[in-house]
Amino acid sequence: MSRVFLLAAIVLAAIGFRFWQIGTLPPGFHLDESFEGLEAWRILTEASYRPVFLTGNFGVPPLNAYANAITFGLFRLLGGEVGPVAMRATAAMFGVLGVLAIYALASELRRIDAGRLTVALPFVAAAILATLRWHVHFSRIGIEPILVPLLWSVATWLYLRGWRTGGWVSFAACGVALAAAMYTYQAAWILPFLMIPTAAHLGWHSRHGAADLDGEEVARRVSSRTRMMGLSLTVGVAVLLVLPLAWFFVQHPDLLLLRPTQIAVTDTVNPSTQGSIWQNVRASVLMFVPLGQTGDLDPRRNLPGAAALSWWQFLPFALGLIVALRRLRSPAYSIPLIGLIGLLLPGIFSEYAPHFHRVLGAAAPAVLFCGFGLDFLIERARPRAGSLPLWRNWGVWVSVVLIVGGGVTSARDYFVRWAALPDLFYAFDAGLWQIGQDVAHQPLSTRVYLTPRSADHPTLAFAGSTRPGSHDAPISFDGRTVFPVVELPVPQPETYVAIETEDFRTRLLLPEVLPSALVTQTIYDATGEVYARSYVRPAGAPALRPPQHALPVALGDGIALAGYDVQPATLRPGDILYLQLHWRVAVAPREDWTVFTHLLAKDANGDWAQVAGRDDRPGAGSLPTTRWQPGWRVLDEYQIALPPDLEPGDYALETGLYGSDGARLPANGAGVRLGEVTIE
Repeated sequence: MSRVFLLAAIVLAAIGFRFWQIGTLPPGFHLDESFEGLEAWRILTEASYRPVFLTGNFGVPPLNAYANAITFGLFRLLGGEVGPVAMRATAAMFGVLGVLAIYALASELRRIDAGRLTVALPFVAAAILATLRWHVHFSRIGIEPILVPLLWSVATWLYLRGWRTGGWVSFAACGVALAAAMYTYQAAWILPFLMIPTAAHLGWHSRHGAADLDGEEVARRVSSRTRMMGLSLTVGVAVLLVLPLAWFFVQHPDLLLLRPTQIAVTDTVNPSTQGSIWQNVRASVLMFVPLGQTGDLDPRRNLPGAAALSWWQFLPFALGLIVALRRLRSPAYSIPLIGLIGLLLPGIFSEYAPHFHRVLGAAAPAVLFCGFGLDFLIERARPRAGSLPLWRNWGVWVSVVLIVGGGVTSARDYFVRWAALPDLFYAFDAGLWQIGQDVAHQPLSTRVYLTPRSADHPTLAFAGSTRPGSHDAPISFDGRTVFPVVELPVPQPETYVAIETEDFRTRLLLPEVLPSALVTQTIYDATGEVYARSYVRPAGAPALRPPQHALPVALGDGIALAGYDVQPATLRPGDILYLQLHWRVAVAPREDWTVFTHLLAKDANGDWAQVAGRDDRPGAGSLPTTRWQPGWRVLDEYQIALPPDLEPGDYALETGLYGSDGARLPANGAGVRLGEVTIE
């Protein structure tokens, strides 16, 4: 009974570390989480959408999205809100299950070497994983890496259990777990291959007369034939369940290695090269050693530079590694070593090592080595004959001190030090998530404009798509190059949201175009700097700032030129000519037009020839003409680089539009002559 209470206490600690302040820490809602959240929402709400692989975001296996779809459904059923908390609760539950899985695996490993491993091993390994900051961190982020240590632990436990008992259910369930790894995360694709050396060592161990994996009291021996049939069952179940994914990759071979090839490191020759494999090996080894900046530097994945283990955890880890290497002939120690090395390989062969979420699976075997170290102390502290109360076993007290010290350090480093980092505001798109929430709560009658982020950014799209009755997606544009405005007085207020850390221009231009607009909300980042502002244009307010040079010309497809601005007044060779075109929209254009802006000079024959210019879609593609709306005036800016050897003199400016088929507006194909500029 005391063991049950001890395991319950460990599980409660795991729950506390993973659910405490989960609604506010991490802040915001990062793009990767939002993408998978949108996919989960589609799975929940679209009966026909059942993907075996998510093709967006460079390709993502779908298991985590399906799990989040279930969580979303439960949250809706219970009156909760579909959002970051629901997704992070899914990850937290996987984290807690990972603690239970490592307890089960450690219990099975102990059966292999019951003469030297004590009953404490499963408890100390589970307790360390429950409080390990590395594992806790990714238990609170709604992405799929947290599934990797869980699946490795479960698959290895089930296979060892099947090998020991001959149980067909265990072998078949192991196949299910291995297949699930293929639907989880690209770094988890290595799990089925790690089962090959695991099974091989178990077979070698049995054939060479080693003690059978009979635990403590299992009377019967399992025949080799039964074990081979069990291995065949594991392989068969895994292959059968992976067939739909394999067929998908046959049809879409480009997606199979799209993400791995993007991040792969192939330099094996020069160890001094940034990101070389040998450099990554060194970084992957040092990531466990808490000396200096040896850990992941990205604040989204770690307390920047902190090692995966604290000193409280590294000391038993190092001792356990020494113990395991000395006893390596036994599968109890070789199997965790196979797991540790294998689960570090995705980080060794990819960029930015140590990359903590690519190698998160290694957290599971790492805590087993911590467990071996503490269990060694407990075993050494007990008498050779007779019994000793636990409270008199110094090894137990040392283990308790190290586990508690590691837990306290993890709590401080995560909930105090990491939580206070100002970098988290941008690392988790906290400002963008707040904008998405604000837009979703706008009255439906209010037209909302957003610059410079696209409205289909997953964080923004999730905020609007999953909230019943939310506002339509904002009209997005890049205010650094284009600005849309309804020219006549508007019957309802309009809102412009400018992310001013990215768009420096809208805050300068908007007061000229809409002088009556008022700042209604300011979002500050974690350092107190302005991140974004919301401006409200009152009903009845007209748009001002007419073009410097009026030139009304109807071009076609509902588009007319109202005039243009040219800056600066004096130009020299090598300068940048700033040309702003004022378009008027009578009806919504049907064609996606490209704007050409040309600087022309007369050649020796007296004909006009282009000497500089730029062709681009309006707003550098951020506001194509297919999204223009009737009644708009669109201020569309182009920067034309003048050649440094341009001769002084007068030059003509010309503009117009052309479609994908080369057809031009105006229809005569000549373009609209704007006027002349002088090069001094």
